[in-house]
Amino acid sequence: MNAVWMLRVLRWAYVAFISAASGMAVVHGRGEGKHGASVVLALAIPELIAALAFLVEPIEVAACVVLLVVFAAAGILSLMSGDVLAPLRFLYFAATAFYIVQARRNLPVQTQTLAVSE
Repeated sequence: MNAVWMLRVLRWAYVAFISAASGMAVVHGRGEGKHGASVVLALAIPELIAALAFLVEPIEVAACVVLLVVFAAAGILSLMSGDVLAPLRFLYFAATAFYIVQARRNLPVQTQTLAVSE
């Protein structure tokens, strides 16, 4: 498996996980800790939309920016509620999204073109 396809597998796995987590938050609509359902929904809905948009490579940067904003807000809210581990989880999610975008942009153009034709 070449680098392009490995990166696509990582992208799909990442989107599946983030979409499932935010989808569960939307369906159940309940907050964590001190945060009510409205705060959770305000973060989960844009997160779900951005995660699905992250699959479309031409708009991956915009989707990544939205994800980074959501993860930053969620991390800050978690810290404010006294949860010191959740911000690390959100940092990991943000770093993964950023890595996926940067890694794809750093692939040689001929490698990306070759992978599309396979």
